[in-house]
Amino acid sequence: MAKAAVAIGGTCKGCYAPFELTMWGSLGVGDYPFWRCARWLGMGIRTADGRVRIQLAAERAAAEEERMTMYRLNSRALGIALGGAAVGGLVLAGTAGASAATLSGGGSVHGWVYTSTNSAAGNQVEAFARNGDGTLTLAGTYNTGGTGTVANYGQGAVTLSPDHQTLLVVDAGSSQVSDFAVLPNGALRLRNVVASGGTTPTSVAIRGGLAEVLNSGGTANVAGFFATPAGLVAIPGGSQPLSAGASSPEDVAISPGDTHVVVTEKVSDTIDTFAVRIGGVLGPAVTSLSDSPLAFSEVFTPSGQLLVADDGANDTSAVSAYRIAPNGALNATQAAVSDGQTAACWIAEGRDGEVFVDNAGSGTISSYHVSLTGQVTFVGNTSAGTGAAPLDNAVSSDGQNVYAVIGNQNHLAEFSIGPDAQLTLVGTQALPAGSEGVAAS
Repeated sequence: MAKAAVAIGGTCKGCYAPFELTMWGSLGVGDYPFWRCARWLGMGIRTADGRVRIQLAAERAAAEEERMTMYRLNSRALGIALGGAAVGGLVLAGTAGASAATLSGGGSVHGWVYTSTNSAAGNQVEAFARNGDGTLTLAGTYNTGGTGTVANYGQGAVTLSPDHQTLLVVDAGSSQVSDFAVLPNGALRLRNVVASGGTTPTSVAIRGGLAEVLNSGGTANVAGFFATPAGLVAIPGGSQPLSAGASSPEDVAISPGDTHVVVTEKVSDTIDTFAVRIGGVLGPAVTSLSDSPLAFSEVFTPSGQLLVADDGANDTSAVSAYRIAPNGALNATQAAVSDGQTAACWIAEGRDGEVFVDNAGSGTISSYHVSLTGQVTFVGNTSAGTGAAPLDNAVSSDGQNVYAVIGNQNHLAEFSIGPDAQLTLVGTQALPAGSEGVAAS
């Protein structure tokens, strides 16, 4: 029996804009204490009259089951149409501007890995299927609608949302950002391409319904966007310049709870924090000195601890750890922990407290462990290959694999994660010259 529709006035707890909810069921206002509008979180379906329908949990589950059933039927039909070439594999159905590929060899796909070509002639995303042994198979190529640049070495040029349903890619050459929907079969659908809010976007971060872009060219700034089901929407008043002394900004991150945006600045040895205010507006930069020289990239632990890879020279690279104070200042939680390597530029967090750092100058990947109390401990170093200079890295969502872009050799290095966060090289996957950024599910 159909449930009655009830219209209730509400206020979005994300952007604080008033809107009207149309609810199917008997729940009252008190049953939705954390309402978010569709523009902020994408939970609802905006109707023709502008109202937002918030789906109940059971309703969402039924819709998801129907969608997956249709996907399985469509995939089976597509496999039959292709002559059954994908025995035991998957077929990626590409969108316009994408080349589809058939995965063979049997077994199941355990996840997906994405990189960007960063080509000045037209940026593209390369999608790879992640096999059970950690090796990768090229599955498709997707146009971003923007252009890359010759060199763009910040962290976060390619970023997956925590739920793995959105992929964001910077187009540094055209000063744009591309927003893709990630389909259940790993394929991508381009939602929109937007101006980055500045010049030469280097890094992009997404958490919940908030996306932040670091623009490193011109007057460097960080620009905010709502991440919606239709794509990115610029937040009015959501841009802030970096601090006056900031030099060589490299990475942007959003804290758990969406309370702060953080930018690392290598040459000035500084880290800027910005409070996220009502409506996604950012407060002015609060600047802290990095605990170790050359703060390059960053990652937040689930508890909100900020870990920074410090790009030290002459075997002085390290990881430093911080907490954000109520006033936005950073407080170091312990002395920086050195890995005895050179040029620790990229950092990624594993599933069980592991942290992995790429040392471009030493050709190694360092393993760290973070305890439940936040104590950071160095574990060891693993060679990234003969003559390799590892750049950006990512950890698979199941915590089984690490992938590192080897920029000087034009490939992805594929590692399995063993006990005590030790890494074993299991293979390589060729990349176009100039590729940058990597994200994994």
